[in-house]
Formats: sequence, structure tokens, C-alpha cells
Amino acid sequence: MNYLVTISYDGSNFHGWAKQNSVRTIQSEVEKILQKIFNQSITIHGSGRTDAYVHAIAQTFSFIVKKSKIQPYALLKTLRNLSPDDIYFINVKVNEGMFHARFNAKNKTYQYVINNDKYDLFKNHYELFYPHKLNLPLLKKGAKLLIGTHDFKSFSTSDLNDTVRTINYIKFKKNKKHLFITINGDGFLRNMVRMIVGSLLDLNEHKKTIKDIQLLLNHPKKGSAITKIKASGLYLLKVNY
Repeated sequence: MNYLVTISYDGSNFHGWAKQNSVRTIQSEVEKILQKIFNQSITIHGSGRTDAYVHAIAQTFSFIVKKSKIQPYALLKTLRNLSPDDIYFINVKVNEGMFHARFNAKNKTYQYVINNDKYDLFKNHYELFYPHKLNLPLLKKGAKLLIGTHDFKSFSTSDLNDTVRTINYIKFKKNKKHLFITINGDGFLRNMVRMIVGSLLDLNEHKKTIKDIQLLLNHPKKGSAITKIKASGLYLLKVNY
């Protein structure tokens, strides 16, 4: 059986998605639960790796179990019964063939939440407090440069050789208290969303110019965008297949 699972989690108490020694991660927590259910070692493959303290509204992962007879509805019920308070299993389905949660993903959507009102201690792990006046036309002008296919090495701390990605859109939604920045793309490098949003906020504060954003794209250099805002305001919203 090749299962695809949709999951949400509060990243506040996790050191990211990927399994690591001696720290709590989403992958290690989920694999422990699956091992209890199937009585064997299970390796899951996420649609991507979220950083430490990043949240997920709808992350996905796949895994294969030979000779399993557990149907999706039964597995979902058991997963929910065994899950900790900061993980919630949304859906389970069975895939045909060699489906892989990461390699079969068409695009992903992230959202960054910015509190542009009063500081709220109890939301500190879920948003960025940003007490500066927002210039939405300027933010949109900077974002427009980033849409399309570019080498995003400057906006990442990744060691990968292939750092070309495509951003399909960057949207801004503002209400009285919050700004929501939603980014959709075919894939994201390590810290890429956080560094893109950080650069846009630098632009808003005139720490960077439109020309600076263009130069970062034209002359890709690992991490040269520099500003990496905190992870706890970032959410993986959706993975499309």
C-alpha cells in the first residue's frame, strides 16, 4: 500500500520536519506512531522540509507498507488516536504506482503572517510583530521582480547546486491588524520564503531598494539577501498534485 497522508502541525515545539538525533521533529514523531501501528520500521517522505518552528496547515507525506490491509479510514482514525496535541492528521488516501509526496508535487503555497498592530505575547510563536508603516505599492513592486523563474541562491542558505525555482505568484492581503503574504511556487529552497519576505520588509523600510532586489537575482550568491525573518510566522498552506 502506498499511502498519502495530509497533516497539520504546530511547529512551536519541533526542530523542523527532518529527523535528527536527540531533538523532536515531525518526521521522527510520525514515524514512531506508524511503527506502533504497523509493527515495523517506516520511513516517510514529506512534500518538503519545513524549518524549525514553521507551522503547517496542510503538509503531505507518503510511505509504502508491503502487504498492508489497513484501509485509509481505519488508518486515519488510529493516527488521530495516537497523535500528540500539536499534530493533527487530516486525511489518508491510497495512491497507485510509485507515487512520491515530494517528486509528484506540482506546487506549494506558503503564507507569512505579520502583526502590524499591537504586540501580543500569546501570539509570539505564530506571527511576526512588525510595528512599521506598510507601503503596499512598494511591496508589490518588489514582489513583482521575484515572480517567474529565477536562480534564488541569494535568497537561501541551501547548499544545493540547482537553485533555480519558479514563483507563480506573491499575494498580499491586509486588514486592520495583519498583513498576510502568500507565495506559491514549484519548490522552495532552505529559508527561501523567510528571506524573500525579509527582503521585502527591508524594501519597505528603505534598507534595500528595488535595484538591490534585482541585483540579488542577477548575481546569485548563497545567502546574500542576508535578512531571514523568524520562522514562527510561516505556514505551509497547501501542496498541489
